[in-house]
Amino acid sequence: MKGDFTRNTFDPVRHFSRVLMQQGRVQLDADWNEQAAILLHYLQALAADLIGPHGGPVMNYGFALAPVPPDGKDFTIGIGHYYVDGILCENENEKVTYFNQKDYRDNYPGQTRNPLPSGKFIVYLDVWEHHITMIEDDRIREVALGGPDTGTRAKVVWQVRITDRLPKLNENMQNYWEKYWKEWVKKCQPNERGSLRVRLKPGQASADPCIISHTSAYRGNENQLYRVEIHTGGDINANPTFKWSRDNGSIAAAWLGKNDDGSLIVGRSRGFEAGQRIEITSHLDDLHGVTGTFNKIFKIENDALYLDPTASWDPVTPKKVRRWDQVETEDINLKDGAVPITEGSTEAETDWLDLENGIQIQFQSVQQGGHYYRTGDYWLIPARTNGTIEWPCELDDKGQPTLDAQGYSIPIAQSPHGITHHYAPLWIMNVDADGKITLNTADDLRSKFSFVK
Repeated sequence: MKGDFTRNTFDPVRHFSRVLMQQGRVQLDADWNEQAAILLHYLQALAADLIGPHGGPVMNYGFALAPVPPDGKDFTIGIGHYYVDGILCENENEKVTYFNQKDYRDNYPGQTRNPLPSGKFIVYLDVWEHHITMIEDDRIREVALGGPDTGTRAKVVWQVRITDRLPKLNENMQNYWEKYWKEWVKKCQPNERGSLRVRLKPGQASADPCIISHTSAYRGNENQLYRVEIHTGGDINANPTFKWSRDNGSIAAAWLGKNDDGSLIVGRSRGFEAGQRIEITSHLDDLHGVTGTFNKIFKIENDALYLDPTASWDPVTPKKVRRWDQVETEDINLKDGAVPITEGSTEAETDWLDLENGIQIQFQSVQQGGHYYRTGDYWLIPARTNGTIEWPCELDDKGQPTLDAQGYSIPIAQSPHGITHHYAPLWIMNVDADGKITLNTADDLRSKFSFVK
């Protein structure tokens, strides 16, 4: 979530049950957010343990599918509830169909409204948590106080999607779709989506050898929450890229229009400076996992951003702008505004990439299978003015940092901190050559539960 947060302190492995406030103490956003995360984790784990991977209640069994008459080339999504990995998905709109889902296909450029291709498919739910600020939903602001930027929101987004065409196999239908479904989920959310190590550049002094190298220090003069996010995805052969922000990507503004000279009018220009790179994107881009277009700020006048006149950009479509902090250096040649990903190993000292203020990162290589980097996945790196960063390091049997040959503690490679998607199959659908949809009751893949005897 790209918010102005101190850090994300929730860790389910620590088994905290609640946050206890003390009198006369400093109140931090991290404490309040961890309390909400603890409760949410408990409720979703409880629901998943009772319901299973997915299921709907008997009395409010949601997400039934039915062809839309008269031509049957679209299908309705039934009202009600359905749980996916303990996450409640609610549909209150009895008129929603596959082609007009609010958080998926509605008015998104490039989404076809033609009949679906012919063949047999699995219709499924894709569920995740999406960050909402006042840019995406202006109702968050309190107009009675002049509309200041206060808290943000997290929203459960569900999208009804379809898989690729099912291959024709001479297998029992039950085993057939289950096998394909497992392969599809693995394709959508691979186990190996990148692995990142973070350290501080050796050569400085530090007070905490467990969190960082004992001869290193963060040299920034402010506490920061760094965000490293995949920009363009793919395996390493597809030349994936990443972007980074020292403010967790929270410096963003609504695009309100344009001046006659072509400059962008934004909601506020605070946090933006000439020479910085911005990503021109939109809320719908976020919902579809689509990257925006990078541009460079040429100058700023009031709340107008003048972009690099040599770059191409769309001055018409209402969107939003977000600041990122990667720059081109002698060692980094940006690709379309983002940093190309190179993979290294624990032993390769030359594979570390400098961000700023002594922070270095390294994308780890794997010998078998390789990583598949997914657009939008991210890592968070809290950096503190006491010279430390918060990143786990390897420990020995006595709980002391394991040191490499140079005497430095070894940071642990971590999988992306998010975004986590959750999937559930709904129906097996057949589409004929004319685009007509068939949804048989026998092909309903939903599960039903009831706790009432």
